[in-house]
Formats: sequence, C-alpha cells, structure tokens
Amino acid sequence: MENIPYVDELFCDLNAGASPLLISAVGAGGKTSTLLWLAEIFMQAGRRVLLTTTTHMWVPESLPTLICRDPLALPASNWQRPVQACFSSWLADAGKVKGYSPETLDALIAQGQVDVVLVEADGAHGFALKAPDEHEPCIPQCSCCVVAVMGAGMLGKMLGPASVHRWPLFSAITGAAQGDRLTWPMLHRLISHPQGAFKGAPDGCRRIGLLNQISQNENLQMELLMVETNVDALWAGAIQARPAITRRRVRK
Repeated sequence: MENIPYVDELFCDLNAGASPLLISAVGAGGKTSTLLWLAEIFMQAGRRVLLTTTTHMWVPESLPTLICRDPLALPASNWQRPVQACFSSWLADAGKVKGYSPETLDALIAQGQVDVVLVEADGAHGFALKAPDEHEPCIPQCSCCVVAVMGAGMLGKMLGPASVHRWPLFSAITGAAQGDRLTWPMLHRLISHPQGAFKGAPDGCRRIGLLNQISQNENLQMELLMVETNVDALWAGAIQARPAITRRRVRK
C-alpha cells in the first residue's frame, strides 16, 4: 500500500467529498494504472470501490473480477467487498472485457451501493498520447471528476502516427506536424482545446490533468498548462512508481 502524506489534498482535487463518487479517466499513457492506483488509495481510506469501463479494457488481474450483464440487478451483498472490478462480458478474441453504457453507470451511482466507481472512459490502443475521435470519450454524466491522462514522457520525442493515437486529430488540435518533438505549448493546446483532453467532461465536474511518466528531475512548466484552461488541478509523476504523484498544482 502507498503511504500518501497529502492524500487529503488529492481527494480534494478529485471532489472526493461527493458520495457516491464516480471518477472517469480519459486520454492515453496510463489510464488503467491510474485507476488501479486510485482504487488502492480509496480502499486505504475505507471506501468500497468498483472499477469498470464504458469501453473495452484489459482485465485488472490484481482485483476480484465479476462478469455480469446487469450490475443493477446484483444483490446488495455483492457490493460489500472493499474493492472489485465488474464488466458486462469477456471478449475472448481481443483478450479484453467490455464494460457498461454511461447510462447504466449513472443508474448504478443513483442506487448508492458503492462509495466510489472508477471508470476507464476512453481507449488509446497502448499509445502514450491521443486526441479523441467524434464518438470519444464515453463519460458518464454523473462523473464528479474527469482525470485526463497524458504520457508526458513523450516530451522532446518525435510525434507522428506511430506514437500518437488519432494522429490527424492530435495534429489539428496541437499544431504538431509529423516529425515535430512534443513541447509544453502542444500539451497546453491539447488541454485547452474544446475537442482535446477534456472533451465531453460534464459541466461542474472537477478536471485533473495527469502528466504521467515524468521523472522527478523533469523541468516542469505546470503553470503554463494552467493558463487560460479550465483545468482545476495538475498532477505529475510516474503512476506505477511510489510515490505515484510527486508534483501538484491547483487553480487558485
């Protein structure tokens, strides 16, 4: 388990005072790892946690997993586990699981059977960066918080269709040309553009930009990323390391 001295601040960023709480993760470069880490810290805080998706995802092997077509029909006793994953079906050909519609998860939150629902609401095919297509992301409207994950370890590295999912859309949003190297202004445009990182985030939800795959020695320009954007907080770190988040900025 991770001992996080500033967990209260992170929970404030996440709007964790809401009960029940639904957090959607979008973007690329570590969504599943981010949700597993959040499940860990919420479970440490004594919350009952459910992890699921509105798209397709790899099975989270570290969690008890249930395949159920209709989670709304499950008995109350099912939700007493400290943490579990739940999906509608197993996609054998893809080796992934299929989740639920945003409407189903909105209804599940209304039931109040669990304290926290963590939702992978976007797909990126393993890329570290992406821009959302017309049908993406797939965010439940009851989301209290949307975490937009970006593989900021790509800073200074060359961009193109081999390294960015939905490359034509990413290029149009950020102004990047194939062969350009990722810069902070490009990330700023990805965050601030209405069709960018926070596309489809419900009105009134908290918005957190997560700069993943960042080393502690990286010269971060986090203040730049908060200029003329509607992001509420920025987190930076390496989500599979401990501590996962090493730097944080909050809109004042």
